[in-house]
Amino acid sequence: MCSCSFEACDSARGCRTQLESPACLVRPSAVNAPVAEAVVRQALRAHVMEAVAGAMGTVNELWVPRSNERADVAVIGRRMDGFEIKTERDTLKRLPRQIVAYGRLFDRCTAVVADRHREQAEAMLPDWWGITIVHINGAVTFTSMRKARPNPALDPEILVRLLWRDEVLSALVAIGREPDRKASRGSLWTELLRSASLKQLRSAVRAALLNRDLRQAKMPTRRLATAALAPGR
Repeated sequence: MCSCSFEACDSARGCRTQLESPACLVRPSAVNAPVAEAVVRQALRAHVMEAVAGAMGTVNELWVPRSNERADVAVIGRRMDGFEIKTERDTLKRLPRQIVAYGRLFDRCTAVVADRHREQAEAMLPDWWGITIVHINGAVTFTSMRKARPNPALDPEILVRLLWRDEVLSALVAIGREPDRKASRGSLWTELLRSASLKQLRSAVRAALLNRDLRQAKMPTRRLATAALAPGR
């Protein structure tokens, strides 16, 4: 039985909640001890790559423009899903501002929380956020409490700021524009916002995140398990 937290589990591939990768295992002597977020994040990444239909890649610690926040895991594919992890070691002190920041960028959001945070997280999160409980019992497992729903208030100005200058130029050319190649990135962002539909902008951002060379990033992020975005997606 699939107990994932995502509304579009690909049943053809199945959905393991008891992950078999060694990276997801916890030594028996440490079963009841707090587990580092990095361990949970690695297990979650493997989980969502199977559980989210259309997932093509993940980015760890994706920066949210015009904020000081980074999503623990972002899943890129047919849409962009953001995941925030709160382990036993964490508090929910930063969650209110993370809710605001992620709500401007991601198509869907899910809080992945230790059981002790369950009630408080449910009270704090908007009803369109998903909630998943993370369990540590010899392995890292995930159980759905509430499925994520579509974000009602994406902000195109936040989305466009994820694009590097060459990516904005390519996006403009792709929709039939002839951009000034000497223009500043800010001017190109403005032109793309005026020229592209939200659907076109979302597609351009997803393609850029999957295909860019992260070695050129000024703000380091980690991308794992990526695949090229098919044309027209």
